[in-house]
Amino acid sequence: MAKGRWYSNKYFWLIIIIVIGSGGFGAWQYLTAKTEKVSYIFGTVDRGSVVTQVQMTGTLAAVTTVAVGTQVSGTVAELYADYNSEVKKNQVLAKLDPSLLQTQWDQADASVKTSEAILNNDLAGIATTKANIEKAKVDVLNSTRKYKMIKELYDEGLETKDDMDSAQATLDSFIAAKAAVDSQLEAAQAGLKADQARLIQAQANLKNAQVNLDHCIITSPISGTVISRAVDKGQTVAASFSTPTMFTIGEDLTKMQVITNTDEADVGKIKAGMDATFTVDAYSGETFHGTIRQVRLSATTVQNVVTYNAVIDVPNPDLRLKPGMTANIKVVIEKVDNVLRLPNSALRFRPELPDAQMEAAFKRSGEERFYAFYRNRSQNGTQTTANASAQPTGMAMGFAGGAGGPGGNRGGFANGNATNRSGQTPSSAGNNRGRRQALWIIGEDKLIRPVIVRLGLTDGVQTEITEGNLKEGDKIILSAELAGARSNNSPAQTRAPGFGGPMGGRMR
Repeated sequence: MAKGRWYSNKYFWLIIIIVIGSGGFGAWQYLTAKTEKVSYIFGTVDRGSVVTQVQMTGTLAAVTTVAVGTQVSGTVAELYADYNSEVKKNQVLAKLDPSLLQTQWDQADASVKTSEAILNNDLAGIATTKANIEKAKVDVLNSTRKYKMIKELYDEGLETKDDMDSAQATLDSFIAAKAAVDSQLEAAQAGLKADQARLIQAQANLKNAQVNLDHCIITSPISGTVISRAVDKGQTVAASFSTPTMFTIGEDLTKMQVITNTDEADVGKIKAGMDATFTVDAYSGETFHGTIRQVRLSATTVQNVVTYNAVIDVPNPDLRLKPGMTANIKVVIEKVDNVLRLPNSALRFRPELPDAQMEAAFKRSGEERFYAFYRNRSQNGTQTTANASAQPTGMAMGFAGGAGGPGGNRGGFANGNATNRSGQTPSSAGNNRGRRQALWIIGEDKLIRPVIVRLGLTDGVQTEITEGNLKEGDKIILSAELAGARSNNSPAQTRAPGFGGPMGGRMR
């Protein structure tokens, strides 16, 4: 049989089909990978209010709260006030059993009386001694006169030597007796002073016993409402080392205060006279109002967290607010109404495009003068002096833009890879008020492009737009991801469609 032609061999055509099919499949995979569809998540520019505020927690309390205790130990004999009792100043709240203290008072009183009796005896003895002194003075005077008379007669030879010596001896004895009585007076006066001191001490002990006895009656130091009662009838209270609290009284609960814990990062934003609003769990959905009265200088540090106490005055005419309630406070620092707002997540989006395509996007938007600053922030994180000197005339002091959101240094854009001077990635627009920002939209030609806006006030969720070619209802890109591609539930940023590939630069 003659040999067949090569093109009539069925195995040859089978090999050709396999080769062509493999090549087509590879080309299909290649083209599909290059043109994989990207999904965008959009946000809307709306109009409303932007409010910056400080949030704190605190505890409600009476403006004046007094802890009533006892200065003496004893057993509670009677109670005359209970929880929520309305009391007046000096009203009796409780009584302690006075038996032991009454005994101490009786002993002190007896000691005073004994000291008084001893003192009276001292005074009587002193009076007797003084009378003896006067008698001794008279005896000395008479003896002196008699001695002088006998001496004159002796000098004239009319008296004997024995008579003169006898008169001299009598005079000396009276003088010695007077000296002895003088010494007795001094001793009696010294004893009087000592007994007077003992009497004073006994009287002080009596006063102390009286004070302790009076403290058995517990009275209210202010007019107000009994918030708590810590004792029961028959209970023993001991005041050996510290004063035990028996009652807590709040004065005039129609005027309350909130003691707040303010973080040190926020304490510089609040000051006396600012309005505050707060809610309590007891009245869900209801807002109460107050005024900051004081920001205290004393700091509290707990686990390296520093807080300061701010005091907020709160009217409570209907007595709905109770001492001890937890208040969630908001203090408005600044507010703007009826302004254009954008979601802050839009500040963190930046398409990953080559420089040429990024520049083309800026040119399509007519914002090419800003591109150099945007690119420098993307590559370096901080703008150089040369870049700053090239800033277009009339440009703002700085720009915040790109996926990293605001937080860049002055004179340049910020982006997703940018870092500030401290090396931290920017995350909020709080320090970029007045700066320009690049936002991203899809134009009518289905191509991605930037819109330059100026940032205003931010509340951490939304940011005011003070200048730019955006209006209410415009859609801005928040994030982008490959269709069906998610990792860890987070949208993966990818190259925006419209640049490169067989689609000719348009969105699928």
